[in-house]
Amino acid sequence: MQYSESLRIGIKSIWVHKLRSFLTTLGVIFGVAAVISMLSIGEGAKRAAVEQIKLLGTNNIRVNYVKLTGEKAEEAEKKLSNGLTYHDGQLIRANLPNVKGVTPLRFVEIEVMLGNKESTGRVVGTDESYEQVTNFHTREGRFITPLDVAEAKRVCVIGSEIRQELFGYRNPIGRRIKMGDTWFMVVGVMESKTIKEGKASVIKLRNINKDIYIPITTALKRFADDDRPEAIEELAIQVASEAQVLTTSEIVKRLLERTHDGVQDYEIIIPAELLAQSQKTQRVFNIVMGSIAAISLLVGGIGIMNIMLASVTERTKEIGTRRALGATERDILGQFLNETVLVSVTGGVIGILLGFIMAKGINLFAGWDTVISPFSVVISFGISALVGIVFGIYPARKAAKMDPIAALRFE
Repeated sequence: MQYSESLRIGIKSIWVHKLRSFLTTLGVIFGVAAVISMLSIGEGAKRAAVEQIKLLGTNNIRVNYVKLTGEKAEEAEKKLSNGLTYHDGQLIRANLPNVKGVTPLRFVEIEVMLGNKESTGRVVGTDESYEQVTNFHTREGRFITPLDVAEAKRVCVIGSEIRQELFGYRNPIGRRIKMGDTWFMVVGVMESKTIKEGKASVIKLRNINKDIYIPITTALKRFADDDRPEAIEELAIQVASEAQVLTTSEIVKRLLERTHDGVQDYEIIIPAELLAQSQKTQRVFNIVMGSIAAISLLVGGIGIMNIMLASVTERTKEIGTRRALGATERDILGQFLNETVLVSVTGGVIGILLGFIMAKGINLFAGWDTVISPFSVVISFGISALVGIVFGIYPARKAAKMDPIAALRFE
């Protein structure tokens, strides 16, 4: 028997029992769809994490201010630790020659107005190193200069969304906006950055498109905190290469421990470590969810075996007739194996399409980022074909091993 003839017989047998064949494939369909959708969630979370970490910089270190309460706050007060300060940044810059840049960030909660328009943005005090350290540049005009910082000038650089909010399509360069009771001249507009904040976020990121940058010295002088006159909320440190991040972070930790008298009113965040931890967690998630989804494929395979065993019993006389007409054991084996593979592969194809729909639905209704990779499609299709082969071998061998005479006499 030629392969094409065996395939034709298999298709005809499936078509004669359409409903039974469809119900048999349901286990494979839902199993493949579950594998596709689960892996798409994992891949989406992985890519979202990579994008977030890239915004922070893999060769960067972030030092954040931590507000203490209770006994810890009392201990900090006794040791005269004022939290993270502008002086801490200057100290790190002076003592670490391998550091490419250190930039402070002071967040100022103040009303920003242009005429009767109020901005939703946040004022950020920083210095000229910010562009280099964060890899975030101006699209129009210029950024803050060392002279602006030295003379505490009243200039500002606005984010792309602030430009749209206050100025629309007008040129903002050279125009003035009011912060509190002080007027600032706009000298630049930042480029636009895509910020994604999915449910699988590795770290909370602010929308930097809504930031308004002013010189750090201006922020400290004009919008000073009486209790913490040099207070800042964050230090962004850039080292020469990713390989130096861990050693540099240890040195930064020791420096701050001395200047803060052991008070932990700050935290050191290493984006590269966050990424590695996130990817490790995601791998475990993928394995667990993939294994759960694979159980339905196992159930589908058992269903295929059950139906094929019943089919072999039903077609015993047909098998005997074919053997009597000269079909070999290999022909019979191939015929029934073709049928099981056809059923499982068809289920696999439908399952892949359903998986695409489920992944899109998860993205639209649950808010999760989902990415369907070619790997997940290939592996799901391969598994569905393998299920057909593995669970079809036993029924096919049983059919092939039948005694032709006994098969012809079967009632």
